[in-house]
Amino acid sequence: MSSKNYDRKCKICDEQYTNDLNAEYEWCKSCQTKYLGDSASGNEKIDDLIQEIQSKINDPNDIVFEWIPYDQFDGIEEISKGDIATVYSAIWNNGPLSYSYFKKELTRISEKKVALKCLHNNSQNNINELLSEIKTYSINNLNNILKIYGISQNLDTKNYIMVLHNEYFEKCCKKCGQLYTNIEFKWCNSCHVNYLNKNFTTHLSENKEIDNYIQEMQLKINNPRTIVFEWIPYNQFVEINEISKSGFTTVYFAKWKDGPLYYEYMVGWARELDKKVALKCLDNSQNLTSDFLNEVTTYSIDYFDNNFKIYGISQNPDTKDYIMVLQNEYCEKCVKCGKYVDAQHKWCKLCQMNHFKEDFMNWTSGNEVINGFIQEMQLKIDDLSDIIFEWIPFDQFYNVEQIVKNKVKDDVAAVYSAIWKDGPLIYSPIRKDLKRESDNKVAIKSYHNSKNNISEFLNEVKIYSTKYLNDILKIYGISQRPDTGDYMMVFPYKECEKCGNPNINDLKAKYEWCRLCQIKYFEENFTKWTSGNEKIDNLIQETQLKINDPSKIVFEWIPYDQLYKKGEISKSDFDMIYSAIWKDGPLCYYDREWIRKSDKKVALKYYHNIPVNTEFLNEVKAYLKMKFSFIINIYGISQDSDTKDYFIVLENVEGENFNDWINSSETDGSP
Repeated sequence: MSSKNYDRKCKICDEQYTNDLNAEYEWCKSCQTKYLGDSASGNEKIDDLIQEIQSKINDPNDIVFEWIPYDQFDGIEEISKGDIATVYSAIWNNGPLSYSYFKKELTRISEKKVALKCLHNNSQNNINELLSEIKTYSINNLNNILKIYGISQNLDTKNYIMVLHNEYFEKCCKKCGQLYTNIEFKWCNSCHVNYLNKNFTTHLSENKEIDNYIQEMQLKINNPRTIVFEWIPYNQFVEINEISKSGFTTVYFAKWKDGPLYYEYMVGWARELDKKVALKCLDNSQNLTSDFLNEVTTYSIDYFDNNFKIYGISQNPDTKDYIMVLQNEYCEKCVKCGKYVDAQHKWCKLCQMNHFKEDFMNWTSGNEVINGFIQEMQLKIDDLSDIIFEWIPFDQFYNVEQIVKNKVKDDVAAVYSAIWKDGPLIYSPIRKDLKRESDNKVAIKSYHNSKNNISEFLNEVKIYSTKYLNDILKIYGISQRPDTGDYMMVFPYKECEKCGNPNINDLKAKYEWCRLCQIKYFEENFTKWTSGNEKIDNLIQETQLKINDPSKIVFEWIPYDQLYKKGEISKSDFDMIYSAIWKDGPLCYYDREWIRKSDKKVALKYYHNIPVNTEFLNEVKAYLKMKFSFIINIYGISQDSDTKDYFIVLENVEGENFNDWINSSETDGSP
């Protein structure tokens, strides 16, 4: 179906329009092709290519690729000259052809600024190379590929010229004319590789395996923030001091005179002079090149990687042992054990583990299984931001208030808010040790009969997390009710900033989402819309008020003028299904508010002769039931403004026969 009654045939040739867009623009491919006529480059291959590209025009927004006489260009100015091509800026007097929506015909956009790209290798004698490059550009205005208007020819040199969109100057390197690898930094990987080849051919290790590895690492560079891996002559290092020696490995602290290469925006490559580095030397590595390189691969050249960084390889001229040149942070040592896990914050996992092991004798839950579980959780800590999971005596809590009534059916006896006197253990980056955050408000879940079902209780505990960097609800530890003996989980306390309602459910706490505020929001919006049918309005309102977490789809009344670009998918005796684009799109909960995901592709399901009062509502309820079973999404109900038929708006299923897909979903026993 279509939201507008377009004339489906061309007024000139009486041929059928291929789609709604062409019908709306009254644009006919056949007529446009005839209008363009033959090109006149004087070269058969170029004329054939122009006609081939013109034949690929499919809608009125596509660029009309053409032969452009050279005398059409004014203000020609050289912008860049590289090894492959020279690029000029120019003004195209007549300008490119563009289809006018109002005039319903092709017109020219005069005085258009363009880029002219001329290949150095005399393109009149290398037509195939020229034609291959032209095919890398695009005439489709809707994709991200650089656009091309056509071909011209310099009247003096007879060289052919590619006429490109002005965006070429923003997206392409001025040295080589290739597309920037990183447009933000104006960084070109091709020029970078050429720079390395010109400047580092003399800096060789004299070991073929190592030289190949260095070249391979340099070719992996794909952004300006990557370390340039190099062969570094040993005489570049001064102030060399031994830091540690273990087994076959010795680590030194040193200063690299020239320092590593870094890329500076709009300037280029420079060196960070007198850079402090760590030198890691492996004994007898001159005879164990493969083993040495295996060790090298454990380090990183990516500044955004959490692993230690490596600048390159060197060699001791006396011992001939190879050396890894590492970031200075590698040299930092724990004052207690000689090793850091987090050098920036001076946090040592080994010392942390030793502290917990020594403290195991100072507390007990009274149950060996619970004790073992807590000890296991503590020994899993591998980051200073991790929560330290603990046994928390119940007498640590005061101002205990019940906030959720008993739910024996799901084994939750009660939920409380409380103040934890001593509070959780937190690593202090200033003191470089653990301290407690006293008088911390927490939520406590008490589980019914958990003292007799410890395994089930601990399986529930495992659902939660002690990692601050993931989205799972966090947990501080375990406690026990003194009156019933039931075990309890202790969580960070979350509450709604608007109404103060406690958020102790997983998804509520994760998304900072409040059901009471959500219901109020829906109720306030009930008066702002209507389907025109009381039963449909009631069904939508009832469904919205049942929502119980922010990941659910909000079932809505969707105005018909929100749906466009519709085309038939399938048809049966019972119903018809169309594809459509929902302009505003469905509601999605993001960053503590509801936003819409615009231009959502959906399916519209119409029914033949089904009254709203009976079968239609039953059909909608069936889809709502499937929705909550995660089989298919139903977004809402709408009404055709022409036929007055109600229909449902469903998730679009790409690449499927829609009816077959629905039927299989309804009968395959999916939960």
